[in-house]
Amino acid sequence: MRSKLLSFTLLCSIAVGCIPSAPGPVATKGIVKTKSGRPCDNALVVFHPLGKDRLNDPKPVGKTDSKGSFVLTTFAENDGALPGDYAITVVWPSQEAKSSKLSVTGEGGAAGADQLKGKFGNPSKPLLKATVPSRGGTDLAFEVD
Repeated sequence: MRSKLLSFTLLCSIAVGCIPSAPGPVATKGIVKTKSGRPCDNALVVFHPLGKDRLNDPKPVGKTDSKGSFVLTTFAENDGALPGDYAITVVWPSQEAKSSKLSVTGEGGAAGADQLKGKFGNPSKPLLKATVPSRGGTDLAFEVD
C-alpha cells in the first residue's frame, strides 16, 4: 500500500511539474509627450488587452509624473504588464479639472476635462497600440496631440 501511495505522489508531482505556469507581469514603463515635446504630466495611461481570448485579462495602469514618465501596475505596484498586445488609452486632465470623474474610456462627458479632448480615451477605437514582449524591459514612447 505504501509503495502505491509513493508512486501516486511521485506521478502527481511529475504531472504538476509539467504543467506550464502562466507568465507573470514583466517590467513595462514609458513616456507620454505631445508632438511638440511637452510632457503629459499627471495623465492616466491604461493598457487594454487585445484579442478575444484576453477579454478578462487585467488592465495595467500607470500615472505619468512631471516628465511624462510612467511605470505600469497590474497586480502589485510597478510590477509591469502581462506580455501581449494592447490598445492604449491616455486621459490627461487639465490643471483646472481636478475632477474625480475623469473617464478612462473618454465616455461619460469627461472629455471637457481631458486636455486631449477624449481623442486617446476610447479603447474600442485606439489611436495608440503597443506590444509587451515576454522578456520585459519595455520602454515605450507615445506622442499625443
